[in-house]
Amino acid sequence: MLIVSKAVVRIEPTGVVRRAHHSYMGPDPSGASLRKADFAMSSMPLANEHETEGQAAETGSPTSAQPHYNEPMPEDAPQVYAHTGALIAGEAPDFPTFLFSQKELSRSVGVFKEGFGGLLTYAVKCNPSPHIIKQLQREGLKAFDVASNTEMELIRDHAPGAAMHYNNPIKNKREIQRAYDEFGVRSFTIDHIQQLDQLAAVVSPSKDVEVTVRFKAGKAAKSYDFGTKFGVLESGAVEIATMVQDMGYTPSLCFHVGSQCEDVYAYERHIAAAARIATESGIELKRLNLGGGYPAPYPTSEAPPMNYYFETIESAVQENFGGSKPELIIEPGRALVTSSTSLLLRVKHQRGGVSVYLNDGAYGSLMEVKFMHFTPPVRVFRGAREHSEDQFEGFTIFGPTCDSYDVLPQTFMLPWDIDEDDWIEFGLMGAYTQASLTPFNGFDRRDQYFVETVYTGLDQQPEEWVQSEAV
Repeated sequence: MLIVSKAVVRIEPTGVVRRAHHSYMGPDPSGASLRKADFAMSSMPLANEHETEGQAAETGSPTSAQPHYNEPMPEDAPQVYAHTGALIAGEAPDFPTFLFSQKELSRSVGVFKEGFGGLLTYAVKCNPSPHIIKQLQREGLKAFDVASNTEMELIRDHAPGAAMHYNNPIKNKREIQRAYDEFGVRSFTIDHIQQLDQLAAVVSPSKDVEVTVRFKAGKAAKSYDFGTKFGVLESGAVEIATMVQDMGYTPSLCFHVGSQCEDVYAYERHIAAAARIATESGIELKRLNLGGGYPAPYPTSEAPPMNYYFETIESAVQENFGGSKPELIIEPGRALVTSSTSLLLRVKHQRGGVSVYLNDGAYGSLMEVKFMHFTPPVRVFRGAREHSEDQFEGFTIFGPTCDSYDVLPQTFMLPWDIDEDDWIEFGLMGAYTQASLTPFNGFDRRDQYFVETVYTGLDQQPEEWVQSEAV
């Protein structure tokens, strides 16, 4: 059933919320005009937040409830288009447009619920859109990985009562104080001994405060590496973890193998290292955070299915910890939300049968496509119908700005006659797209619509839509 919606969310990188014509400018998909008071700073910590998270962890997966997609929609739920063609027929969007499927996000959450038995959290940095946060809480997530006070505000406003893990090791005393006092944060991550002194200067040692030591145990063979910036080596982790316990905090460990990790055994190596650190330090390890890095199913990815990751983790924990295994946490971002959202861009110009210029690019929604080693699936619409030709040619894609940096390295296979006002839809675009928008050159508007069925391109073969990556 097609339900036509005239409510569209305008997403601005500044987070400013205004009303203009029929569009709502801001990140809230409810169609409600947000008041300044909605962003007011609360002076009260979240009530019973740590207790709620602990109770969830004691029962295994905190998301053991059935998905909420088939339950009555919340009052602020937007209207929904059937699919991309219906959206184009109804709106003919002329601005960069994100298409979100609640059903697809629910399916993706279900994969982690079924495969992982510990505490499922979400890395907010991946996509901080309120409609994502709200649904994840409805799906049963009780904790979120936050990196800043601003992300804490987001969780407070859109997932009230959820626990927050302050897993960014880099923070100053003012940010720590605000996290503890205003947002009720009781879980902090560090990866340097000076950060322990920094924390203690603000938050008095207590068993109610978890201090998680982030370590690293070698670079994953296929991932976007974080080890050059974060993580302490094993010997250093032993020293810091020992001090955490001696000072009176509750010690935990965490690692992150790197984004879009296709090396499943990187998790096995890090779990083994965690067991060695716990043994050598003599700590009573509360929890082991297995981090993120779980890959999205881009057609160019060589990652094994997700069940391989879950099975490897379970086996490695059992082998290295035996009957004394700690509580486990997982914090996916990309693998959780990528398939829930597609991106619809319009052709502004076609040049010489070799390049197309779109209404967004590397300074906006295609930023990560520019520098990560993956290629999303694509298809072309002419009007409300998918434009499929027998003849495809290789095209370079440029964004709309005046900067020559605004070009993608891949060569995309598109219909030979693609032209101005056609649309290109990119599938699997829920991660690190809405999180990295800029207003460069005045290209500051991106709209949000909602669809029942979202394009993922997972039924396509890579050669159908991408030729090669430029050297």
